[in-house]
Amino acid sequence: MKKYASKLGLFSTSLALVTLLGATVSALPSMANSHAQTVASSQKAVIARQRMCLTRERVITQIMTRIETRANNQDTLFSGIATRVEAFYTKKGHTLANYQTLVNSVNVAEAKVQTDFVTLKTSSSFSCTVSEPKAIVTGFQGYLKTEISDLQSLRTAVKNLIVGVAQANGMKLNNSSTTSTGSGQ
Repeated sequence: MKKYASKLGLFSTSLALVTLLGATVSALPSMANSHAQTVASSQKAVIARQRMCLTRERVITQIMTRIETRANNQDTLFSGIATRVEAFYTKKGHTLANYQTLVNSVNVAEAKVQTDFVTLKTSSSFSCTVSEPKAIVTGFQGYLKTEISDLQSLRTAVKNLIVGVAQANGMKLNNSSTTSTGSGQ
């Protein structure tokens, strides 16, 4: 019986200890519980934002790639047009007083487009793992505005070259349409 009494005593002591601990835990101040809930909810919000960013990461990367491709295509188009206009001018043999200035203007605009295109291309890598992914998008938008401005300058320089070469070849340009003025060439 003594053997069972010591086991019973040990059991009752552990039961009392469990009861006492349970009462202590349930008596925690409500501030501690609300703080734990706040931390848990803020962690859930961060995790939710991270998941949302990850789902959007692919779409944002595709948009950036598409913009980069479009800028490269426009640069290639304008440069090709300028090259063909220069070849036409050389082939026809007419002279234009400010031809070299127009060509230099195209070359300067082309160099600026190429320089800023490299910057745009290097900034087009988006990732949600960085501390501020929104800053990457904001920076990319700034580089994009610069690239658009550069492409517009290149387009204007190429247009001025076309108009100059057309006038040297005896063509008169009215409202984007060409008409011959009788040089017969």
